[in-house]
Amino acid sequence: MKVLLVAATAVALATAAVASAGPAAAPPTLKPGVLTVGLDPPAVGFQVGTLRGQKVLNPHGFEIDLAKGIAAKLKISKIDYVKIPFTVLFRPGSKPFDLAFEEATITTARQRAVSFSASYFNANQGVLVSKKVVSEGKIPKSLNDLRKLQTCAQTVTTGLDYILHRLHPQKRPLQYGTTAAAFTAVQVNRCDALVLDVPIVASQKKTKPSAYGPVAGQIVTNEKYGAVMAKGSKLKPSVDAAIKALTANGSIAKWQKKWFNLNFSKVPVLK
Repeated sequence: MKVLLVAATAVALATAAVASAGPAAAPPTLKPGVLTVGLDPPAVGFQVGTLRGQKVLNPHGFEIDLAKGIAAKLKISKIDYVKIPFTVLFRPGSKPFDLAFEEATITTARQRAVSFSASYFNANQGVLVSKKVVSEGKIPKSLNDLRKLQTCAQTVTTGLDYILHRLHPQKRPLQYGTTAAAFTAVQVNRCDALVLDVPIVASQKKTKPSAYGPVAGQIVTNEKYGAVMAKGSKLKPSVDAAIKALTANGSIAKWQKKWFNLNFSKVPVLK
């Protein structure tokens, strides 16, 4: 009888524990059951889509596959994509998105204003030159060669930081608010050399091979991309776990091959 009583008590406790646990808590997203993802297209390979107001419709690319993979891990079936200009991405305060994918390098300065996820992509800075540079025989073979050219970069990027604080070119760099404007400057020979992440410039060159000169080289900066979230976001642990799981199961490597199929290590290093 004593044995039966103990067994009955154990079953009752176990049942109560299961009942009290209940269903798993839903991820703490801005809108229940919806993952709101910030984008700033286009970035060839990473994300392209159609803009309608502040919405990004029918997006596709590496970061879109990654967003879908994270949503699946979080058991969220609906994703809203919204346009968030890169120039405002790192402003402190609340955010109109749960996380943003914008090829954003994790830096100490940025972490003072926002939270980053675990990294999902490694990159160096790349140098895309204009056709004028080619015709003049001035393709840079070294950082010293690069210093002599009219450089340009997108504002608030690590490429611009590198130009201003480490390269110190002879001419003041031109600055553009979007990657599209920076690429246009190279295409029309206003800018000799755009300093921007290798995967971005290499993918753009592959898409429009006759518009520019070559990707002349890369600058080793060992940068890591992370998804951007509001500072202290409660969603961060779940997003980190999802990215680590997608890395471990090979999904991220598969998507990189799918969308880029470029060997960035073959780009010569400028020293």
